[in-house]
Amino acid sequence: MAGGLDGEISKLRHRDVRERRRAVRVLFDTDLPRALEGFVPLLNDRDPWFRSKALDAHRRWAVAMGPSSLETLAKHASIEARRCAANLLSDFDKDVSSIALLLVEDEDLTCRRKSAGALLESQKASIYVERFLTSNDPYLRRLAVLSKGASDLQRRQGVDDEVQSVAEAALQAMTNNQEALDEDAILTLLERGVDGRVLIDSAIKSHGKALVKLAQKAQGPTLKRLVSALKGECTSCEDPQILALLDAEQFVLLGRWLQGKKGSESDELRWRLLREESIDAIERSRWIERLLGRCGEEELILEARRFASEDHAQLLLDAAENLSTAFDKLDS
Repeated sequence: MAGGLDGEISKLRHRDVRERRRAVRVLFDTDLPRALEGFVPLLNDRDPWFRSKALDAHRRWAVAMGPSSLETLAKHASIEARRCAANLLSDFDKDVSSIALLLVEDEDLTCRRKSAGALLESQKASIYVERFLTSNDPYLRRLAVLSKGASDLQRRQGVDDEVQSVAEAALQAMTNNQEALDEDAILTLLERGVDGRVLIDSAIKSHGKALVKLAQKAQGPTLKRLVSALKGECTSCEDPQILALLDAEQFVLLGRWLQGKKGSESDELRWRLLREESIDAIERSRWIERLLGRCGEEELILEARRFASEDHAQLLLDAAENLSTAFDKLDS
């Protein structure tokens, strides 16, 4: 460019508005971060077009120029400028705590929340957690319990928060850190209607009333995740969690837990559940269909034929007969 970068920057102060607009276009096309210094004065320009370009320049080059380039924005009287600074905080790999602290008490909600998020993700996050954990803003309390700087006691404190989203966030953080809740706390949270998915790990570890209560309430994605978690934790029909669920007649959950399991112990429980009339016939027929991969096991086929000779819904009899037929085809 004629006159170099400094020459174009100086044109941003030209008395002729056409020269100034041309300089803006040239500097954006050239895309050199050092040009940002020339746009800082435009934050106070009378013309809203130049003010908007000054904000665009910060969005484009501030990260390359470092956190200090946000200071003017963070201290600016314009709410648009301060919001611009707040929204850019998360784009930096470097520590932006000094800038975030300028915005954390701002009258604007976006500025407060974005700056709090930056502080809670910083290397010194632990010194800010308590500050936001006692905030009147549930959003900030949620960020606090999710912060890597939160302690186990602070996460446990968050579980008792009156706002459900905060409590659920604290529970998720506890799960991520492999921290379990006691049974009474789990039962209380279930009564509050907290999302059961964040209680699964703690409930399985308690393997008592809390697990049964969760199983009774579980539907859809929660039930699916509970089945998966049980598969990961329980390998035997004699595990305390399985025995507790069996005593509580949580048959559908147990039937799904059995899917993919082999062995006399598992098969004995499986056929017991398949004969349980309280379970929907469609559900049970699916369990039989999933045994087709084991159609070469003679003992399994003998039990299927015994089942097919009994009085059951036609849907179940058909599924058992299909399993038997699959075995016969292997021998033919």
